[in-house]
Amino acid sequence: MKLMSRNIKFNTHPGEIISKQIIKPNKLSIDKTAKLLGVTRPTLSKIVNGKSAISPLMAIRISKVFGGSANLWIRLQAAYDLREAEKEFEDKQIKLDKYQQNCW
Repeated sequence: MKLMSRNIKFNTHPGEIISKQIIKPNKLSIDKTAKLLGVTRPTLSKIVNGKSAISPLMAIRISKVFGGSANLWIRLQAAYDLREAEKEFEDKQIKLDKYQQNCW
């Protein structure tokens, strides 16, 4: 069974979006942005560098400080995670058969 390809060449972590759409255009530092969000610098740095996921709590923080919807950040993270899982599934060449329910 082959997974349906979504033809996505690059899988952008939402932390990169925070960096490019919020931090850089507003000339903020990681330190200043972390303070605005009420988190530590290492916490934000891990997210911006794609090492940590955006949690629901972080999504709410981003929406409260910078506007927009927390739901958007959760959807971006879920889409990123799903694409990573699809890559891993394909790389591991996992073979599964579709379950066929017996009809009586």
